[in-house]
Amino acid sequence: MIKSFILQHISERKISCTNEFVDSDHIDVALVSMPFGPLHSPSIGLSLLKATLAPLPVSTYIFYFTLRFASLIGPSLYIDIAEGRPDFTDLIGEWLFSGALSTDGEQQVNEYLEQVLRRKNPIYKYSHNRRPAVEETFIQQLLAVRQQVESFLDQCVAELLLCQPKIVGFTSVFQQQIASLALAKRLKERIPQICIVFGGANCEGVMGISVVQNFPFVDAVVSGEGDLVFPELVQRVLAGKSLSCLQGVYTHEKLNLSVMNKSYTNARSVYNLDDLPFPDYDDFFTQWQESAIEKQAQDLGLEKQLQPRILFETSRGCWWGEKHHCTFCGLNGSTMMFRSKSPQRALDELVTLTTKYPTALVGVVDNILDIKYFRSFIPELARRRLPTELFYEVKANLKKEQLRQLRDAGIRTIQPGIESLSTHVLELMNKGVKGLQNIQLLKWCEELGIKALWNILWGFPGEQPNDYKHIADLIPLLTHLRPPRAGGPIRLDRFSPNFDNAARFGFVDVTPYPAYRYIYPPSVKCIDDMAYCFMFRYAQPQDVETYIQPMIEQTLAWIRDYQHSHLWFIEKGEYLLIRDQRPIAHKPLIILSGLQKLLYLACDRIRSLRQLQELVGEQGIGTVSLQEIVDSLQPILEDGLMIQERDAYLSLAISYSVPKE
Repeated sequence: MIKSFILQHISERKISCTNEFVDSDHIDVALVSMPFGPLHSPSIGLSLLKATLAPLPVSTYIFYFTLRFASLIGPSLYIDIAEGRPDFTDLIGEWLFSGALSTDGEQQVNEYLEQVLRRKNPIYKYSHNRRPAVEETFIQQLLAVRQQVESFLDQCVAELLLCQPKIVGFTSVFQQQIASLALAKRLKERIPQICIVFGGANCEGVMGISVVQNFPFVDAVVSGEGDLVFPELVQRVLAGKSLSCLQGVYTHEKLNLSVMNKSYTNARSVYNLDDLPFPDYDDFFTQWQESAIEKQAQDLGLEKQLQPRILFETSRGCWWGEKHHCTFCGLNGSTMMFRSKSPQRALDELVTLTTKYPTALVGVVDNILDIKYFRSFIPELARRRLPTELFYEVKANLKKEQLRQLRDAGIRTIQPGIESLSTHVLELMNKGVKGLQNIQLLKWCEELGIKALWNILWGFPGEQPNDYKHIADLIPLLTHLRPPRAGGPIRLDRFSPNFDNAARFGFVDVTPYPAYRYIYPPSVKCIDDMAYCFMFRYAQPQDVETYIQPMIEQTLAWIRDYQHSHLWFIEKGEYLLIRDQRPIAHKPLIILSGLQKLLYLACDRIRSLRQLQELVGEQGIGTVSLQEIVDSLQPILEDGLMIQERDAYLSLAISYSVPKE
C-alpha cells in the first residue's frame, strides 16, 4: 500500500472523525494487526476500538499487515501457521519473527529446529506431551519465510511513518506477540515520541505486566477489555497527560508498584453490551480488495476457504463458567462474568453488518450461546430469514426443540463443548453433562442437519483406563454420527483452574512449553510470566499413551467410515423399520413392534427405566414391570441399536433423512 493510497483513503473517508476534516498528512491513532492474526477475518477488537474513537476529534486507521505477509509467503502457508499446524505449542508463528526481536545466534536457531520441531532431544519430558516430528519440507519452508521477515517489517515501518501516527496500538492474540513487538521496537527507534500500546489476550494480568517490564519500547499495556479505557487513554496521550491513573493500564511509571503488590487489576469491563458501538470493518475490506489474496486464493482453489468473514458478538464471558469453571478452560481469563446484548440490539447489529458487508460470511465469537435467546433472538432470526448462516458455541445439554430452533434460524453449525464421551472424565472436567447427553446431541444434530464441530480431550489426572475402553467400545455404534474433528492431550493454559490450582488437581512440575525459551530474547526475566501454555507431570503416574490407544484407533476408523455409515428408522403403521448400514451391522434390517417399538421411540431422548415404565402406563398398555422393560430392551441393545448407561437408555437410530453431504 503506497502513501498516496493511504492519504487518499484518509481524505475520502475522513476516517473516524465526526467533526471537521482532519489534517491529511497524518493520522492520530494507528491500530495494527500483525501476523499471525486471522487472514480472512478483521479484528473485532480493533474494529470496536476504532468505533469507540469515532465520536472524538481523532483520526484512526487499522493496518492489516496480516494481509501483506500472507501475500508475501502465500495464503496456504500463512493459514497453516496461523491455525497452529502442525502443533500450536510449537509457536512457529512467533519463532519466525524471533530473530527480528533479538538477534538469534545460529546455535539457538538450530536448537529450536532440533529440539522443538524435529523432536531430536528429550526436551518434551513427559510422554503425554510428545508430538510427532515436523516434516522436513515444512521446516525448509519456514526457514525461507524467516529470510523475508526483515524486509516485511521494513515495509510496515515505512507505511506507518508515512502517516505520522501519535499512537500505535497493537492487538496481540495467540501468535501475534513477537511480530508485534518486533515492529513496535523498530517504530520506537525511528520515532521515540510515539506512544506504543499493547492489548489483547496475550496482555492480560501478569503477561501484560511482563511485556512492559521486559520491553521498554512498549509504553502501555491494557489488561482486559479496552472498550471503556482506550478512548480515555488516547485523549490523555494526545493531551500529554499521565496514564498512571487509568485502571488496567500498565506503564513503566507504575510498573514497580504493580509488581511489588502483585496487583493485576483489569480495565473496567462493559456491563451493558448494548452500549457498545457496531464494529467498523471498513479498513479490512479496503485492504482486502487491494491485496493479492483473492487472486492467490483463486489460483490455489481456496476461494471458499478464504471468503472474508466478519465477526459478530452477542455476549461476553460464560454463564456456565461463572458458577462451574471447566477445569481445562483458560479462554475468558479473569473476565468470566457473562453479559449479553438485548435481542433487539443483537438483531439490529446483525442486519446492519450483513447489509454493509453483503459478500462476507458471519462468524459469532461468543464463548457460549445465551440460553435466553431461545425465547427471543433465535425465533426472530428464523422469522426474518436473513441470507446468512451463523455459527455458535453451545453447551451440550440442549433439547431437541432448541436444536430445531437453531436450524430454522440459519444456525447450521455449532461447537458443543463435548470433549469426551465418558461421564467420569466429564466429571473431572466439571462439564456438567454426562456422556450419554453428548451422544444424544450428536444424534439430534445428525437428524436435523446441523454440523456439530467437536474435539476430544484426554489426560486428566484421576481418569481411568476403563474410561477410554468404554469410549472405544462405544465408537463402533456411533459411526453414523459426526466424529470429532480433532483430539489431543490436555495442556495447562493460564487462567484455567488446572493451572491456577495445579497441585490440587494432580499436576506437578508445571513449566512452559519448550518453544517459549526460543521466541523471547535471553534478557526476558521470567518466561513463566510470558507463557500461556504449560507442560506438567502427573502427581500420580498415568500411562496415558497406552490406555488411550484403542480409543485413538477406533476414532480414526470412525472418521474413515462416517460418510458411508447410516442408521435410520421409518415408521410403517404398527412397525418400526430400522435400516443399519454401519460397519458393525450384522442385521441390515430390524423390525420392532408393540412394546419394543414404543420403548425405542420413547428413547429418542434419554429415559430412565422408571420414566419408561410411567410412559408405558400412560399409553394404556397396562402394567409393565421394570424387569419386562429391561427384557424388551435387551435384544435391541445386543443389536447395537441403543446404548445404556446405568439405568438410562438412548436409541441411536435417526429418522430417515437425505444422504449426508
